[in-house]
Amino acid sequence: MFAPCPTSNSNNQTVAAISPALICVVPQLYGAGGLVGVDHSGPLGSTNLQSATFPHNVDFQGGGLGAGATLSPVTADIGIQLSQLPIASPASGFIFSFNPSLGVELEAARNLGPILSERAPTIGKHKLFVGFNYQYFDFDDVDGISLKHFGAVIHHNVAFCPNPNPNHVTCYTDSTGVSKPIITNDFISTQNRIDLKVHQFTAVGTFGITNRLDLSVAIPILDVRMNMNSDATIQTIESTDSTIVPQCCVNQFAPSPVQPGETLGPIFIAPSDGFQFYNNATFVRGGSAAGIGDVVLRGKFQVLRGEKVGVAAGLDFHLPTGDEMNLLGAGTWGIRPFVIFSYAGRVAPHASFGYQVNGDSLLAGDVARDTKDHLPNIISYAVGLDAGITRRISASIDFLGQTLPDEKQVLNSLPVADFVGVLHQDITNKSATVNQASLAFGGKVNPFGKLLITANVLFRVNDAGLHYKPAPMVGVSYKF
Repeated sequence: MFAPCPTSNSNNQTVAAISPALICVVPQLYGAGGLVGVDHSGPLGSTNLQSATFPHNVDFQGGGLGAGATLSPVTADIGIQLSQLPIASPASGFIFSFNPSLGVELEAARNLGPILSERAPTIGKHKLFVGFNYQYFDFDDVDGISLKHFGAVIHHNVAFCPNPNPNHVTCYTDSTGVSKPIITNDFISTQNRIDLKVHQFTAVGTFGITNRLDLSVAIPILDVRMNMNSDATIQTIESTDSTIVPQCCVNQFAPSPVQPGETLGPIFIAPSDGFQFYNNATFVRGGSAAGIGDVVLRGKFQVLRGEKVGVAAGLDFHLPTGDEMNLLGAGTWGIRPFVIFSYAGRVAPHASFGYQVNGDSLLAGDVARDTKDHLPNIISYAVGLDAGITRRISASIDFLGQTLPDEKQVLNSLPVADFVGVLHQDITNKSATVNQASLAFGGKVNPFGKLLITANVLFRVNDAGLHYKPAPMVGVSYKF
């Protein structure tokens, strides 16, 4: 049974077609089979011929997965963090409390409340709040590495020197004592660009069960657009030395058939023997997807209800309703208990802390081999204040942070020198604790009745994880 987006190397079979799923853009960037021969649905010339001096299946680091060892963590980072995009708080800007001496409900808050964080008070028994928000995210780097221009080196998979060796293939002994053909030192240098944009529409609703207990729902609708292009050049050791067997050049881009999205570069003439071949090609893959994201259900209970001070505790339950294959959801459940502190006044500080426990997801695993891994748990925290400027206008500022333990992180690696001494950029990856920080500035306007119009801009203030340009948000809400 095939994985969601296999390459020929991930299942040792020929893959006939490219998957349309967004999660497969990177693994199958170079073709359905990855960076393999045309006989296995890849862009490279076949080397598995009886007439070849060294017959073997050409294979660069698991094909699109080399992209596998090199580029797949980019997919993981993107998938995991798109599933954790911030959404507007499902809380009303109007807070009321019952005055027993007057026998009526009076407005308790002197401002219209925060936007992306929360305050402790509930909305009131049998009160209903509904809202709709739009946010736009344009992502520009991951872990400090620009998505618009980054290099990656993809190495040839392991092959062993023939034994016997009737064609006198040139071999060498590596540091572990294994004899390998010298042509397997060939590698592919790439320059890459990823364009990733998300339009997020969120409908929220809150109902007051009692004066202290609210139940809420947030339903995100996402439109995700992702495109990637890669300029790939084969760096061949045999093009620099005419004594190497096989002679130039074993590894090359096949002139036919051309893979979907592939454009061959100019003919290259090998300095070693004048052999002419395609050592360069560009590849373009992309697509878009729209649909429901992960629905969030919430219960919030106000534990402490003082004249000025409030404390609430609650639980978020993230349902895996979004399609993780198209980067619309996490692909697993999540449970987040949280606590909120707030102080009532014209200038009102607030703070919150939560810990989200997640299950296993394909986003954290290997999409080419259909294996899941644990989606990182998330420690989230926020602190800020909101201020009533007039009775109908308020402003808010929030610091939003989240920590992801054991998150896949993309790093710059030491550059790789080719066989004439030119250096090529490369990346690597590791698991690490990622601390992300953002600042939100916004405001609310109450034009009439219980209608609120909201505007906000979210700024990422560090480079950890998936970074976006300033993200605007607008919304409208009403309390019944």
